[in-house]
Amino acid sequence: MIFRTRVFALMLMLVLLTPAAIWPQAASAADSAGDTKAQAIAKQSSVSPLSAWQLAKANDPSYQAAISEREAGQANRALGRAALLPQINASAGRSRTRGTLQAPDARGNVVETDLAYMTRTNQIQASQALFDWAKIAGARQGYARADLSLAVFDTKARDISTRLISRYLQALLSYENVALSRGDLNNSDKNVNIAQRRYDAGEGTITDVREATSRRDLSRANLIQAEDGLAIARRELQAMIGTDPAEILGLSPDFKPVPLDPPDLAAWQARAEQANADIQSSQQNLRVADREVDKAIGGFLPTVSAVASRSVNESDSISTRSQNSYYNSIGVQASLSIFAGGQTYAQVQQARHSRDQAGHQLNAAQAQVGVDVTRQYQGVVSGAQRIAALETAVSTGALSLEAMQKSYQGGTRSISDILDAQDQLLTAQRDLAQARLEYVNAHIGLDAVSGALDDEAIADATKAWFGPNIVQLG
Repeated sequence: MIFRTRVFALMLMLVLLTPAAIWPQAASAADSAGDTKAQAIAKQSSVSPLSAWQLAKANDPSYQAAISEREAGQANRALGRAALLPQINASAGRSRTRGTLQAPDARGNVVETDLAYMTRTNQIQASQALFDWAKIAGARQGYARADLSLAVFDTKARDISTRLISRYLQALLSYENVALSRGDLNNSDKNVNIAQRRYDAGEGTITDVREATSRRDLSRANLIQAEDGLAIARRELQAMIGTDPAEILGLSPDFKPVPLDPPDLAAWQARAEQANADIQSSQQNLRVADREVDKAIGGFLPTVSAVASRSVNESDSISTRSQNSYYNSIGVQASLSIFAGGQTYAQVQQARHSRDQAGHQLNAAQAQVGVDVTRQYQGVVSGAQRIAALETAVSTGALSLEAMQKSYQGGTRSISDILDAQDQLLTAQRDLAQARLEYVNAHIGLDAVSGALDDEAIADATKAWFGPNIVQLG
């Protein structure tokens, strides 16, 4: 007997310790498994657009909030379905009665009796809706709300991913501005030295020296501004990926635009009409509004429910002292609202107007998506043409600057001509860097607005236009 008792106590201790000692560890392992990939990416020396997106999914607060909102929205399925399932309620009551009962006896004399008894009431009741149109519509609306939360998550995930890519590209553009500004300052220093030597040799003028010096001061101010922009762009990218992006992949040295697939605008418009997150979200919102109309109409219809109950009462009142009563009941209950002051009619009208509003919002979303697709499509098509034109401009600008420098050494050109040629080349180089980044942004934006922006699309963009050169942001 003692042995059995000890075995039972040991088993009980194991059962009590298991949830606290084992289950939380398993849950912790499951939670940490999702962060393993992000931690491995964070340890890499350089950040690419794809790895930046993976880090953002693990660390960006807005993305995490969108996930929580999506999961909360999925509970609407169970909430809507719950009203159609059996409802079981139990109640128990206990009360003690103390007092004095005065009653006449057979002779007509008043006799006092002390009262001291306990009243107990236990009841359990079950009901099942047989027909309730409002609850049926509410269950359907619950599924619609759950689908809406999925569509809203897709919309927010798309917005976050495009914002991340924009910040990544802005960091690259800021780096290019710093690099070009440093090169411009270096060239300005050389121009000052050349103008000073020519002036000292009696071949130049003090005006050339002052013009070159003024241009160098302006280049230094532009470099300070560019460095400020780089620091801000780096911090904005860090805020989304959760780690300091000291090194990121730059654009490929042999950067080339790629043909669109499909090539025509109509195909992209059709794809966006089917897969755009904003349109899908608006469609689900219209579906929810339509179910709200059905719920309101249910106020005009009767409801039918099956009801069963059992109650046990002990000493329920003075007249039933020391008595026990047991009641079992089963039946069907039907109810119909005859008049509710016009509330049901007003609710139906309100729901219909809200549904009309959701329909108009869907039309507006479809129109806006059409505009966005056209904008991004034209950005890709014209962006490729602009890149080609700016590449030619950079080549001719470099040749023009070289020719101006030689002519200045020969005495046929002034320092102003060199500074103008240098400005034109710098402008062309900056425009080319910005055009390439805008092309990438438009290409990814076209995937986003057409509903095709996912990990694979970002990976393809990373492979096509980035690396292997690494950009130092710090």
